[in-house]
Amino acid sequence: MMDWWNVRAVILFLLPALVYSQTTQRRCYVCRSRGERGDCRDPFIPPEARIPGLPVPAHSNPITELPCSSGWCSKVLDGNDKNTIENFDLATDRGCLARGPSDGQERCGNVFVEEQHREVYMCMCKGDLCNSARTLQVATTILTSILIALLTL
Repeated sequence: MMDWWNVRAVILFLLPALVYSQTTQRRCYVCRSRGERGDCRDPFIPPEARIPGLPVPAHSNPITELPCSSGWCSKVLDGNDKNTIENFDLATDRGCLARGPSDGQERCGNVFVEEQHREVYMCMCKGDLCNSARTLQVATTILTSILIALLTL
């Protein structure tokens, strides 16, 4: 039977590896939906994890996790009134950005899209699957807190 010191040692070695793996992956959720029943709209429910190597059934889930070379993900709200949840014409689009902002800061704000000649509300974040409801910063903060608590025991 493992004693408490062995358990703590295993956790101390595995926790940094977990944090490292979470920060080195670069994937974004990619989807688009319009209206209150859209899969891409908030509250966002990520798809269930699939077993690696098994083929993906065609048209089974409109939400995909795709690699993103820049590491910057986006969430765009496009519609008549982007400030109200009850707007059934509101479209939600999640995806990968070709590059992040020049100052490297995550943010949300109104952006003018020249190709469409209109303004949309866009959030930009950097991290693995950060364009969901969950954020990498929260996960990293929780893992760091656990590590500090274990070290002080």
